[in-house]
Amino acid sequence: MKYYLSLTVLLFCIGCQSVKSVLNEIEQDADVKTTHFQPTINNQSNTKTLLNDQWVEVWSDEFDGTTLNASKWTKTVSTKSRAARPDLGINSWFWVEDHAWLDGNGHLMLKSSKVTDDKMYCGSIDSENKFEPKYGFLEARIKIATTAKGNHTAFWLQGHNQGNVDGTANDGAEIDIFESAWLTETTKAVIHIDGYGSDHRANTKKYTTPNIHDGYHIYGLKWTADKLEIYYDGELKTTYEGVWVPQVKEWLWLSVGASFADGDFRSQPIGDLSVAEVDYVRVWEKNPNFNQPTTQDTIRLRNRGSNYYFRVKAEGDDAEVEQTNDFRQGDWTFWSLVQNNNFYHIKCEGTQKFIRAIDNTESANLYTKPLDNVGSWTQWEFIYVSEGYYLIKNKETGKYLRASSSEYDTPIVISAIADEFSQWKIERL
Repeated sequence: MKYYLSLTVLLFCIGCQSVKSVLNEIEQDADVKTTHFQPTINNQSNTKTLLNDQWVEVWSDEFDGTTLNASKWTKTVSTKSRAARPDLGINSWFWVEDHAWLDGNGHLMLKSSKVTDDKMYCGSIDSENKFEPKYGFLEARIKIATTAKGNHTAFWLQGHNQGNVDGTANDGAEIDIFESAWLTETTKAVIHIDGYGSDHRANTKKYTTPNIHDGYHIYGLKWTADKLEIYYDGELKTTYEGVWVPQVKEWLWLSVGASFADGDFRSQPIGDLSVAEVDYVRVWEKNPNFNQPTTQDTIRLRNRGSNYYFRVKAEGDDAEVEQTNDFRQGDWTFWSLVQNNNFYHIKCEGTQKFIRAIDNTESANLYTKPLDNVGSWTQWEFIYVSEGYYLIKNKETGKYLRASSSEYDTPIVISAIADEFSQWKIERL
């Protein structure tokens, strides 16, 4: 375990249930990761406290070895100059591939160099189309490049549809966790929405960053559905709410660029300017064990692909199960779980019957059965995916509950396909 953390911080080890990735291959086990210390925040007494075991690490890069992990990152290459910095004498600057590398000692190196009297090259990596979280706690430990030489270092996120104009970040935003463009012990967070043209809107908040120009510091973002909280060395610095909070997946970005504020570029000789060092990037999500309901809860199950609930169509035995829209609010859409070792029976609160697959064929329909029907056909395993969604796998058939289409009043079936139509969110009533 690396570095600065105090001996008072307790190691949190992930429990018996592993998180699995299911979007590309059915129940493919996620990469085995070393469990790291939990992200930390400061309480009102200014002492470090764990976020506790409501959070589980789902992705990280420690930048070990000498080759950047191409399954996680792409070296960013500019196809044209980025915004000029005329006040610093920088008329053009570019991200170039050879200015980002691993040093073999556990660090990502992002270099800046002076190519001509008015041109700068810089290093950057991003996780576009490789890792794009929605919500979570993101943390990076970084030693910034030298601002005095005209560089700024940034840890930020970007969404695919940030250019859509709707007055909100719902469809994506540029989230700048920090940009080190000042010689003072300050930085800023910025949320950019509605593209970068005439409709562009930005919400900028400066915050203090003690000793930012010396050594490593930790930059964090806690992102939930209703709030963005930005941290520096564990201390909450600023918060965004309302229209400024993205509701879609975004990719990560680590970069060095031309400063837009302070720095002396003109007097620097041609050649290397400075290097930012990134020690690690880690991402946590809420622990699925805290999302999974107890057998005391009354729940609804909402499909990720269609956004509809499922319900039983009739009261008697062998009644078909289908998905329904939000207008149906009766107890035939209400369910509870009856535990059977590591499996659950799914019981309709309105009819007091379990659901089961009618047979083992692909896309076989689901029906309800009496409560004394407790065999493996009525037993289901909940396998956490992400963002509160689960695969629900039948013990007997090994297949998943799946919506048969994106329309309501269509059957729920069993299927070997583990896509978004096989993912269900548990919503407590």
